[in-house]
Amino acid sequence: MKNAYKYNQLISFWDIVNTPDGYGGSEVKYRKLFDDYAYVVTKDEKRTLQESQIILDGYFEIYLRFRNDISILKTQNIKLKDKNLTIQSIVNVNELDREFKLICTESDNNIELFEVEQPSEDNSAFNYAFPFQFA
Repeated sequence: MKNAYKYNQLISFWDIVNTPDGYGGSEVKYRKLFDDYAYVVTKDEKRTLQESQIILDGYFEIYLRFRNDISILKTQNIKLKDKNLTIQSIVNVNELDREFKLICTESDNNIELFEVEQPSEDNSAFNYAFPFQFA
């Protein structure tokens, strides 16, 4: 490759494995698949709330050399330094089998969806009188 020096960041690909726990359920474990050097372009990420859903604007573009000995799937996760990335799209650049372009977003480990509003416990918004009777 002419620009091989641009692949300078080490990333790891991980797979999710569900193992039975012996009680009818399963545990989620992670298995490391392989490491590779990549060229990472960071786009600005902005989180907005639209109609009760979090919309992520911004992403990572990850460029990898094409390899025949690996297969990259959307179900895999990527570990980049201290970030966990989720693969959104896999593109074979120009269909030439020379380079992969992965579009990734940062995994959201935040369980609290609404940072500004907290739901009230007494549900006072629903305590109103109906103007009609149900039969």
